[in-house]
Amino acid sequence: MKKIAVLFLFLILASCSDDADDSAIQNPNRELTILKVDFLTHTFEGGNSFEFNNIAMTNSLPIEEIYVAPSDFGSYTLKFTPTNQVIFDGPIAWMGGSYDLPLDFNSSDYETTTLNPTINLDEIEYFLPTADILAGEGYTNFDYTSVWNSIKNLQVTNDCLNNNGKIGFVLYTPGLGLFQPENAYWLVILYK
Repeated sequence: MKKIAVLFLFLILASCSDDADDSAIQNPNRELTILKVDFLTHTFEGGNSFEFNNIAMTNSLPIEEIYVAPSDFGSYTLKFTPTNQVIFDGPIAWMGGSYDLPLDFNSSDYETTTLNPTINLDEIEYFLPTADILAGEGYTNFDYTSVWNSIKNLQVTNDCLNNNGKIGFVLYTPGLGLFQPENAYWLVILYK
């Protein structure tokens, strides 16, 4: 009888540890980093980081774009859909404007590495409503390779790639109708 009780207790304990492991796989913590890259010079300027608890990994970036076209004033917002947290919100003015994204970390705050991974730019997710508008106005000089080259040697970028993370590119311009490239910048989203 004691053997049966010990065996029963062992089975209960074994099933409890399996449940804990399943929970960790289904609901891990996620890190999302937004890196800012100057549009004209492709210089990495810094970024912002977010942490989310108990979020399962998805096949694509769980980001919702909200673009309000400017008649005089509009906006461009990125929202992390599992929590509805706004991770970027910038104004867009017709006939030009400026908006400098407040950064939590300067470029010097990021560790670099000697690793310089390559990626297939066709596998990146692009959030480009303003780029599509600019292309319609005849501006199509979007150098994605230079954007990637400016952030590929960062440790945070390599950590994202090493953990099968997702990467997205956003072109943000605070002014349409009169494109001012000196006020535009790229946002690179790293999600793991």
